[in-house]
Amino acid sequence: MALRTLNYSIIKLASGLLCLTTCAILVAVWVSTTNHARKQATQSLDIGQRIFTQVLANRESQLYNSANVLTADFGFIQSVASQDKATIASILNNHGQRISANLMALLKLDGEVISSTSDGLNNNKPFPAKTLIRAAINDDGAASILEIDQKLYQVILLTVDAPVPIAIAVVGFEINQTLIEELTTVTKLHTTIESHDTNGKKMAISSLHDSELDHVYKSVAQELDILRSPFERENRFFSKRFLLSELADRQVWIILSEDLNELFYEFNLLQLEITFITLISIGLALFMGAVFARSLTRPLTNLAAMAQRIACGDYHKGFSIQANSQEINNLVVAFSAMQENVRLREEEIQFQASHDLLTNLYNRYQISEIIQQKISQKQPFQACGMTILGFREINDTFGYHIGDGCLQLVAKRFVKLGGQTARLSSGDLLWLPKVLLNEADLINFRKQLEQPLEMENTVINVQFSIGMVRYPEDAEETEDAQGLFRRVNIAVAHARHQKNLFQVYYPGLEERYSYHLEILNELKRALKSSQSELAMFYQPKLCLHAGQISKVEALIRWNSERLGFVSPELFIPIAEQAGIINQVTHWVIDRVIRDVCQWQQSGINLQVAINLSAHDVANTDLLPRIIQRLEEAGLDKNNLAFEVTESDLMKEPEKAIEQLRAFRAYGFNLAIDDFGTGYSSLAYLKNMPVSELKIDKSFILQLDQHINDQNIVQTVISLARTFNLEIVAEGVENEAALGLLHTWGCDWIQGYFISKPMANDKVQQWLTEHSNTNWIN
Repeated sequence: MALRTLNYSIIKLASGLLCLTTCAILVAVWVSTTNHARKQATQSLDIGQRIFTQVLANRESQLYNSANVLTADFGFIQSVASQDKATIASILNNHGQRISANLMALLKLDGEVISSTSDGLNNNKPFPAKTLIRAAINDDGAASILEIDQKLYQVILLTVDAPVPIAIAVVGFEINQTLIEELTTVTKLHTTIESHDTNGKKMAISSLHDSELDHVYKSVAQELDILRSPFERENRFFSKRFLLSELADRQVWIILSEDLNELFYEFNLLQLEITFITLISIGLALFMGAVFARSLTRPLTNLAAMAQRIACGDYHKGFSIQANSQEINNLVVAFSAMQENVRLREEEIQFQASHDLLTNLYNRYQISEIIQQKISQKQPFQACGMTILGFREINDTFGYHIGDGCLQLVAKRFVKLGGQTARLSSGDLLWLPKVLLNEADLINFRKQLEQPLEMENTVINVQFSIGMVRYPEDAEETEDAQGLFRRVNIAVAHARHQKNLFQVYYPGLEERYSYHLEILNELKRALKSSQSELAMFYQPKLCLHAGQISKVEALIRWNSERLGFVSPELFIPIAEQAGIINQVTHWVIDRVIRDVCQWQQSGINLQVAINLSAHDVANTDLLPRIIQRLEEAGLDKNNLAFEVTESDLMKEPEKAIEQLRAFRAYGFNLAIDDFGTGYSSLAYLKNMPVSELKIDKSFILQLDQHINDQNIVQTVISLARTFNLEIVAEGVENEAALGLLHTWGCDWIQGYFISKPMANDKVQQWLTEHSNTNWIN
């Protein structure tokens, strides 16, 4: 039997359903027009309220900015402090004219009016709102709506500080009929502002005539009834009332009103048309009522039930619906296809929610769930945090598509190792081995992971640092996944600094981590405070050619009130890792410039060498700041020099050379510090815009005893001569070393044999005491 089309069924059924639908439409439209009108009116009132509130907020912001400018004006503060009423009145009047303020006043802290531009606030009279006075003093300001001299003002009160509050400035805009009319034009709503005090005294400003205000007040307490006749004319307004301002003795309310006659005009015409059409078609509608309803609604009802089942998550049960038309059969087929697509999409969503989309490894959320489940079951396991060292440099050098490809290849290697692996972020991964491993096993697995990666004819060498946490050995009784993550992060962070790039967690690591965190917090506090915890010490440099002291090296020292003495070798790396090394450098430069100025006032002219980190060299804003500070202090560029360690230079030599050339172009002397401890190549060295090489003290401390150190030092001195560089030897602690260096032609030396680092106030005394010292026999 051929299936009938849905159009055929609808043609026969439509006339029967018309009776029911037209009656339903008549009632529904009747009710919905009123309901829609209520929603539209409510929405209009809400929008009007937001507009009105925003307008007042903008005015309050303008008032605050104007009052803030006034109270921050030094001349105004001075005149207030000296009680110069003529000047105060002039400033208030001028400032009020500039900002078009209707009210400008200055009050004493007890509320007495000192000066005012309004006739409603007389001098030596109390301010009418004492609660605002207290709020302004306690909260550094207050804003409200006040009635003054039968006028409403939007006012703001700010204290005049010198530096403690000595008076209160009042700035206000009048809320008048003009503002009401403007708001009415913008919102298309009638606006009424009502103010009344506790004694029942009332005043109102409205866009409506006084005769209509009673209708507005009545409409505030009335709701628009859903059964309200659209043709009703008595209740004209639909209003909303909200509190604008409230003080102890006065309330200010806003009433926004919608004209229902205008709102219902189009609805009334629509209802008349529907009523007329309904009366004509009602006869036909009753005849066609239920002939084909059953044959059409049954499969649709079954389909609705199946859609509900799909919505509840049951995607596997098949369809068994008897279709009686081609269209219904097509709908069943479509529902079946939709069920399959939803099932596949649900599986995809669940996979994406638990996996990293780039590598298809678990994501942080899913591995957390796995770890938490293992902890709940008291199942022993190991969590190995692994970081691809230099992954950012891979992205920067070869591009992100190469970096992504490397991650995908690494992920495949982890899958071959077995266990459960997650990508936490960028180049950070977490691996849960399927069996417990020892350190040797992990090092062996790392060798497999670190095999060169080939991407687009490019070979990438990767290196991993590994931090391992064992459960339950390294966990607390109340351990959770987040606590274990913290321990893994601590172990990985310490592994970066180990020779074998491997670290097993132990309790002391967390204590060290906490100590480093405490150092960081105390250092931030020390940099912001004006205390004397941080200090600069200076170690003299002896010129072996002239036998004179004309240079010093600046060395920062920190004697913390809480932590005691903290070595720069400890807190400087922490500052670099935390990203506050630039703040430390700024502090050092400012303090050195201050000390140099003090020395010059005493007739001492020394060149001070300041150490810069790799972060400082990469900071393009540092050089302009140094130049600005020198110009402000009236110092010459030769008063400062800078030293950069060899290892820092070799991290990104091209960028370092570019920045250092800017320093040299300005005329600063530059030195490579700790030369001989890094991995500088001669190719980079010949391009380095430096003027000095500073031999690391590890080669100098026992120079007179070790022939190897002597050979190295002589070689470096010869190398420096080749590049026309001066040589500075640090760590000279005996006369024998001094003699050797002098014989070999070293230019400068520093060390304990000359002097230990000393505070700023000791430098002049030391120079005086050693002015006649013959350092070179």
